[in-house]
Amino acid sequence: MFVLRILSFLLGYVTMVVRGEALERFINMATSRGIRFWDIRRIGPDEILIRTRVTGVKPLRHIARRTGSRFHVSERIGLPFLLYRLRRRKMMTLGAVLFLFALYYLSSFVWFVEVDGNTVIKRQEIISIAREAGLYPGASKWRVEVGEVEQQLKDELPRIAWVGIEVRGTRANISVAEKKLMTDDDDSPSNIIAAKAGLVKEVLVLSGQAVVREGDTVLPGQLLITGEIWPQAILEGDNPILDLQPRYVRSRGIVRARVWYEEYGEVPLNEEIRGLTGREERQTAVRVMGRTIVVAGARKSPFKDFDQDVDTARQLGWRNFTVPVEVITTTFREAKTTVERRNRAEALQLAEERAVQSLTEGLSEDVKNLNRRVEVVRTGKSEDLVRVKVILETLEDIGKEKHFN
Repeated sequence: MFVLRILSFLLGYVTMVVRGEALERFINMATSRGIRFWDIRRIGPDEILIRTRVTGVKPLRHIARRTGSRFHVSERIGLPFLLYRLRRRKMMTLGAVLFLFALYYLSSFVWFVEVDGNTVIKRQEIISIAREAGLYPGASKWRVEVGEVEQQLKDELPRIAWVGIEVRGTRANISVAEKKLMTDDDDSPSNIIAAKAGLVKEVLVLSGQAVVREGDTVLPGQLLITGEIWPQAILEGDNPILDLQPRYVRSRGIVRARVWYEEYGEVPLNEEIRGLTGREERQTAVRVMGRTIVVAGARKSPFKDFDQDVDTARQLGWRNFTVPVEVITTTFREAKTTVERRNRAEALQLAEERAVQSLTEGLSEDVKNLNRRVEVVRTGKSEDLVRVKVILETLEDIGKEKHFN
């Protein structure tokens, strides 16, 4: 059906109002001659609204005379009529074509260059090196070699551990990750192990020896970079009789991996929310020898539902002499419970937001979110509750240092 409508638009079709006493005969005769109608509606006792292709209008004149009917075209729709109107407005058509061409031409350039992920390296320094490599505001997108720009940034800025450039539309985004420098002076041997499970994406070794590579799947506690380095002769088995010993170093490096997190969220369609109304009452009392006496304000809370704050002043005294009297100030704040009603779309969005917030609370700032997938959890029962499962994919450094003797 959709294909037929597209074809009708390309060939052109009209909307006609047909009047007469033999409308059924009019339609039957037209159908028998291969003329196709759609969206037929009766708008009066002797009137119908029909749509047909342009090629069927001329044969319908003969059929209308034979059935004693009359028709007139109320609307012309389709590409042929659109082109005809454009031919009548040549200057407007030319202006639209020039505007589209200018828009396309301007969108083929990079107009904005953004940098994120840098903390120590200055943004202007990154942009200056990117400009030398051919990425700058006003550069043609088809002339920008992303790989060459990334490589030049790595070569001229040794502090960069990873760099990625994404050109989207007229905006280029340079994402960098800086190398983490050790600040403590503990040089005892250590390994770098996996703090969490993931799929290794990049391994950068500053000291030590990598035991995993890109594409490996690792589990928590698995060795990533070892600080126990054996001589190459032992590893290759060329000198098995030599009594060679390993060299121990403190492992340093970055192992970036794709990590997946999963969180469950649920939101009721009708939820009771308790909040403060802003009304409050204050009570002042004194406590003497274990007995409390109200001296000002309400003796008890005037509100049915309330929260209260109690502030107890220190005992009165002078020098080494204290009076066993305490002043207690109690503030009663009125609370009210309301029912918030949501439709399923609103509850689904709120459940997703809560699950994502719970996921991202424990993630560090240098974690890069790659993908997020939301699945609706169905229990097979009709319930006043929306349940979702959010799966978040991130790219992060999963390495954790572990010293050994």
